[in-house]
Amino acid sequence: MKLLLVDNLLFEGGPATPAFDPQPHLGLMSLVAVAHGAGHHAAIFNPRQLLLDGKLKLGPSLYATLAQIISDAEADAVGFTALGCNIHCVVQTAQALRRISPDRPILLGGPHATILHRELLEAFGCFDIIARHEAEHSLPLVLDALEADRSLSGIPGISFRSAKGLIVENAPAQIIEDLDALPVPSYEAYPLHRLGLDEIRVEAGRGCPFSCTFCSTATFFGRRYRLKSATRLVSEMDMLAERYGFIRFKLNHDLFTVNRKLVLAFCEAVSNRGYEWSCSARMDCVDAPLLEAMAKSGCRDIYFGVEAGSSRMQEITKKRLDLGLIVPTLAETARLSIRTTTSFITGYPEENMEDLDLTLDAVGEAHQCASALNVSQLHLLTPEPGTELMARHGGTLRLDAHVSEFNFPRLAPEDDDLLRRHPGIFPNHYHFPTRIARARLIFTTDLWPVLYELDRPVLAYLIAWHGGRLSRLADGFYSWSCRQLPEMPPPGLASLAAYVAERFGAEAPVSSVARFAALLAAFTRVVPEQDGAADRHANGTLRLSHAARLLPDCHDVPALLAEQENLRIYGTDNSERSLSDWLLLHKNGQVRLFAIGSETLEFLAMFSEPVTYDEVLRTCLLQRRPVATPEDVAALIKLGALERIAEAAGQDAA
Repeated sequence: MKLLLVDNLLFEGGPATPAFDPQPHLGLMSLVAVAHGAGHHAAIFNPRQLLLDGKLKLGPSLYATLAQIISDAEADAVGFTALGCNIHCVVQTAQALRRISPDRPILLGGPHATILHRELLEAFGCFDIIARHEAEHSLPLVLDALEADRSLSGIPGISFRSAKGLIVENAPAQIIEDLDALPVPSYEAYPLHRLGLDEIRVEAGRGCPFSCTFCSTATFFGRRYRLKSATRLVSEMDMLAERYGFIRFKLNHDLFTVNRKLVLAFCEAVSNRGYEWSCSARMDCVDAPLLEAMAKSGCRDIYFGVEAGSSRMQEITKKRLDLGLIVPTLAETARLSIRTTTSFITGYPEENMEDLDLTLDAVGEAHQCASALNVSQLHLLTPEPGTELMARHGGTLRLDAHVSEFNFPRLAPEDDDLLRRHPGIFPNHYHFPTRIARARLIFTTDLWPVLYELDRPVLAYLIAWHGGRLSRLADGFYSWSCRQLPEMPPPGLASLAAYVAERFGAEAPVSSVARFAALLAAFTRVVPEQDGAADRHANGTLRLSHAARLLPDCHDVPALLAEQENLRIYGTDNSERSLSDWLLLHKNGQVRLFAIGSETLEFLAMFSEPVTYDEVLRTCLLQRRPVATPEDVAALIKLGALERIAEAAGQDAA
């Protein structure tokens, strides 16, 4: 039998600037392997690759286009996988496929489908069979039955619609205890040589023994912690290195380090191979000796889910992490040159402002410590089916227009109607009412990526002027933003600079730092235009170069930041400091800063719009202002502060 498995269509950044994760889907590759082993043909269709190649467009027609492409593959059966964030995309595509091919069996699997298997089958007739939990044992049996037109009733781990239209839920399949017994995932199902990957995911294990109220991992994979043997893991890495040239690996397991003995065995087995690898862990499941063994064997990155900076929320969410471990753990990983990510969540139903402030302060502290080897993340809580939070608060779900980084956007008008009619099936697009205003939570989580883009010394300087607490910066900025009319602007560096100037005064050193950072960020996002053919003289129409920016009445920001870093001068330093005018030049990937006189600033500002030197000369003479000579202008062109407009240069030559 020929099976086509459809990969998740996931991306970040929104439809305007989508960013796609090119990593292959480990679960689908495992299913391809077991299907092949049972004598069936299976392939993977990856819609993300079509979007990356420009062969597929995001928009209202996406679902119908995907369905047609899938139908044209002429598979005997189609299997979808879905997460909560994109299940509406899968439903819409499957419905379109059903209209094209009414008799082709459509299967569905994955965490979301496992938890809501009955609800999905009852609501959407496009799905025939749902594979619950791990499907490696059930899928071959399903394919055998479909090929022979036999009953599905004896196959464990599936739910399906019977010939009479009844929903049948078979007994659960047994958990796969020995992951080594599974075949090696079929990596060849993806064109790995074309994906431009610098690392590859390898499934390290499954299961989570913890019971966090917001997480559905244990609901899908079970609470039985399982890890592949060191021999099996290293053999997969060796295969990927030999066949595809990979030497960097991401070990896929939410809690890789739970079993210390198994992790140490892996470290011993993988040592001396020259591989680099990363993993996820809890901070209370690592210590200095274990981290040292991991580092020596090639561990270069660890993802730590902290989730809350409040001890109260740690207990309420049953994460129960000792927050006192954050700083020493990050100090130890930094000592070992291991890069880390610390992830936090806000938006819990029980969370109050004090909890949010503590989380923000933990985000800021973690991001600034560890010798710049740690990156903090801050996410808005997403309701997940199968969680304790959903069981307790599912009846309070509310829908708004906000699309978080975890949700596939709504592309067609039908999407909104679909989400409104089935909140229990699409809870990921909803939110729980909280004690904190929704607008504040959205602002706060939108603010962190803005601050994250700042150089760490700049962020540290801004936080220092807010009493050393990120929460005070966020609170002050939010309160200022609420006062802006006609509506609260989204957080950005330009509005941040305006807030800082109003709060501390335009001539305060911190205001200069904020202005400089905003200008620099906007500046470096623009690729300077190169006009190599322009002559280095003052004839023709000139303008301020695309590689130049003017910054008047600003402190020496690099000096301010150097004092903070080297002399540990923190806080509101309002000592007398001179203001200067500055020219920023972006050249060869670097930004250079020049102190200039007020006359030079005024002269350069006259070229903000295209103008000829003769026109500027006449203006200067009429206003009795100092005049730059043609030689001075030629020097500014050579420096890169001014540039000639190519069209005007061509006209002059003519």
